[in-house]
Amino acid sequence: MKNLSFLLLFVFTSSVGWAFDPYEDTKENLAAQTETNRSVPNFKRNDGTWIYAFELMLPDGTSQIISESNRSVMVKPASTMKLFTSWFAYKKGFRTNEYLGKMLKESVNAMADSTLTAMGGAKELKAFYAENNLALERTDFIQKDGSGLSYDNKSNCKVQIELLKLMHADPSFADYKALLAQPGEEGTLKDRLPSLQGKLFAKTGTLKRTAGLSGFVETKAGTVLFCILTDYLPSAAANYRPRIDAMVIRNTLPLLY
Repeated sequence: MKNLSFLLLFVFTSSVGWAFDPYEDTKENLAAQTETNRSVPNFKRNDGTWIYAFELMLPDGTSQIISESNRSVMVKPASTMKLFTSWFAYKKGFRTNEYLGKMLKESVNAMADSTLTAMGGAKELKAFYAENNLALERTDFIQKDGSGLSYDNKSNCKVQIELLKLMHADPSFADYKALLAQPGEEGTLKDRLPSLQGKLFAKTGTLKRTAGLSGFVETKAGTVLFCILTDYLPSAAANYRPRIDAMVIRNTLPLLY
């Protein structure tokens, strides 16, 4: 009976296009949840909603927009929400680098949620960012947990790029950047974007019909800050990772050499 149940589960998950990896594609992350906010962007297309922004930080401190689309549209950020939680904890010295590195590289939801709760919740997180010149207004950011697992979380690329700029300008940026997932290393990017090994540092995001990737690419021209958030995808999030990865390559390759 147990073997039959497993077989039926395998057939079902295969038929709907679910794909599991050791990290974000867990039963918890892919479990059906109810969206209390059912407002869907008017421009939602047959392939879901896609928002992105790529911005180059030059050595003189100025920046140039490489490409962007719908930067201010609010969608589910999935586990890219951990960027906000982890930077809050990192700057407050609340967790060790070892702890945060595991939380970010392997995208451990429980670690992120317990961290935010222990630090006073979303109210304290927002107060911290306000003190650091990053106002998390409801038009850009709604936080219900520290992990990004809740479907009631909302964010956009506008505020995520602002967060990445805050990180990039900090003297400890290099140390924090090393805590993020990287191609070829154990974590959520281990088998993705091998051509950017040693250059890409990012946080992935996965829900049942949501996929994201936000972070940094080091190039000869400077550091590219990028945010890609997709939502309302017509099939499993894993099916859209190749397209997300291609966007990263397309927007950074001319700057690498």
